[in-house]
Amino acid sequence: MQVFYSICVLVLYVDSGDIIALIAGIVIVTFVAVMVNPEYLAGLQILSTPSVPVPEAIPQVLDPAATVIPGQIPVTITPVPGSDTPPYRIVYTDTPYSYPSYRIPGNMETFGASEIPSRTLEWVPFAFIEETRGGLTEVFSVPYPVWAINSTVIATTRPQYGIFRMALCYAESGGVLEGEEILNRGKSYRIVQTSDIPLYMIISTENIDGFYIRLETPRNYYDAYRPA
Repeated sequence: MQVFYSICVLVLYVDSGDIIALIAGIVIVTFVAVMVNPEYLAGLQILSTPSVPVPEAIPQVLDPAATVIPGQIPVTITPVPGSDTPPYRIVYTDTPYSYPSYRIPGNMETFGASEIPSRTLEWVPFAFIEETRGGLTEVFSVPYPVWAINSTVIATTRPQYGIFRMALCYAESGGVLEGEEILNRGKSYRIVQTSDIPLYMIISTENIDGFYIRLETPRNYYDAYRPA
């Protein structure tokens, strides 16, 4: 009220043309009043958006097994009990002349045509041979009472001249247990019923690009006689 009264008195005594002096007088009176009585500003409030309290972050405990590395997709690998063992690769020996027999017999036609595998059985591969040339394999033995020799011959360069011969021999005597001959290219299937006896193969090739032999046995024999 004192500030307003002082302003009114100042307006009565100031010339109507001296507007600048009037404004200056009002500013001076207001400044003096505030300096003498600062409590007048107590009733003024600045409108502002009320601050919202930020909730305190709660630490999380992560399971180390479930931690995901940025940029990677988590993958859970579950071992399958009783899963099949990868087939074993049979390679050629470095000492073929130490074997009791190292030449292909001349009467391969006596082994007849390829046999037909049973389509009602599941055949499981347990060993294989993959080569582009002939040779003598290392000595191996098969624990399954019944198994098969599944051969595939590839000849694309000169297929009309391709020849593949294989003789399965006893490692002790060199006697031939089973054999096959594939002319040009194609497949052959032989059933063998001998187990736990040292064996080896004599393989002869001419004008072929490669061959693949897969040794396999029916599922029931594989599960019953597979080595632990």
